[in-house]
Amino acid sequence: MKKMFSSIVLSKKYRPLKWNDVIGQKEITISLRKAIIKNRLSQILLFLGPKGVGKNTCARLLSQELNFFSEGEDQSLNLFEINGFLKHSVEDINEIIHQIRFYPKKGKYKIFIINNIHFFTQKFFNVFFKLLEKLPLHVLFIFCETEKNKMLDSIISRCQVYEFKSISLKNIYLYLKMIAEKEDIEIENEALFVISQYVNGSLSDAIYTFDKLTIHEEKKISKEFVMEKLGILNPNYYFQIIDSLLEEKSFYKVLILLDKILKNKIHYIHFINGFLKHLRGLLLSKYPETRLLLKLKNQTIIQSYIQQSEKISYFFLMKALMIGCRMENKLIFSKNPRLIIEIYLMQLSNYSINLKKIFFCEKLKNKKIQYLQESWKNFIQRFSDKINPTYLNSLTNKTQFHISSSKKRIFLMIPSKLGTTREFLLIQTSFVRYFRKKFNNPYLEFKIMIQESENSKEQYDFLSKKNKCVEKLIKRLNLKVSSS
Repeated sequence: MKKMFSSIVLSKKYRPLKWNDVIGQKEITISLRKAIIKNRLSQILLFLGPKGVGKNTCARLLSQELNFFSEGEDQSLNLFEINGFLKHSVEDINEIIHQIRFYPKKGKYKIFIINNIHFFTQKFFNVFFKLLEKLPLHVLFIFCETEKNKMLDSIISRCQVYEFKSISLKNIYLYLKMIAEKEDIEIENEALFVISQYVNGSLSDAIYTFDKLTIHEEKKISKEFVMEKLGILNPNYYFQIIDSLLEEKSFYKVLILLDKILKNKIHYIHFINGFLKHLRGLLLSKYPETRLLLKLKNQTIIQSYIQQSEKISYFFLMKALMIGCRMENKLIFSKNPRLIIEIYLMQLSNYSINLKKIFFCEKLKNKKIQYLQESWKNFIQRFSDKINPTYLNSLTNKTQFHISSSKKRIFLMIPSKLGTTREFLLIQTSFVRYFRKKFNNPYLEFKIMIQESENSKEQYDFLSKKNKCVEKLIKRLNLKVSSS
């Protein structure tokens, strides 16, 4: 009779059976093996790190090595894997205590791998702490957690901690490529790269995703097929959304694009995640020093990022990232996620318009100031024969202009030594009369602001320092100063 269930899932088939098979955790494997050789291994270990990076794999290999089992040998009598999410009652801790009492029938140690310890109840912990205080020599506990802040400090303080890191994009890609070649699976390199990016450093997620996709497709697996099945949006859509947000009175284009995206069965969360990644890509593209952090191979896409980032201000990008993060948080509890996305994109569009207005007004203001400055210099040239040569350079180069936010008042910033000179008053009167006529505004106000002289500032600083020194001296000598 032909076997019905002959296939083995890839995650089980390619599970590491020896230390050298572990991907991306070389420092951890070396440290664990050294600890065994030098007899420095604690009875309570904590493996910290993101999901799917090899924590449980290393725990199983450690158990295998400590009990001198051969590769793939059955460890069921020595190895106990407990998930805190499923087993966290007092009855479960009693079962652990029961297992601990007896020595292993084979091998030297009984090893307990505990995942998601943060789900354990307080009653469980109360019993568990007593157990940890008097742990038999044939028992080893290995806690596997994703975040340190989920663990109680009282547990961490009893542990030997090993911190696992995310698997690099390159290592995931090469491992998937190796599996594809061994399994004779036809898949485009770009498709493998998309999967490697999608899993955010988790090798187990990468293998699971790859396995799932091979079931769906019998022909050569393409990049487009992978993106469709994983709900990944084509990057061109994000470029189009940003372009539409930057255009004035073009918000309707964003709504049309969003409708088109959601019709392709792209999940709301996937859309937001992709949007935030795109904004981060634009931020990194603005500066040559950070472009390497993009980790993109396609030069055309890199150039597209650079070109679009040049059109966007740093302020807009920061605002967009903040709005995107708020959007992501709101979606979790929203009953109408589409409306939430539309509202936040509308906010971003309005911010873009307002930012353009601010920059335009600032640019116009700077042009006016430049025009005032040049006109002032021309006036000085006209009256140069009536001006004392001593003041000519100061009048020309040290007089500055500033326009108030209401645009009804112009400030003339002049050095203190020119404030009362006949030369300045002469030019100022003619200059004000001319501009009131030029702007057709007889009420245009010119306000004279006298700048503090540099010498007086230096004198003030000197006296200030001197007074401080005197105060310190009085305190040190415990002197009493009488006021007359």
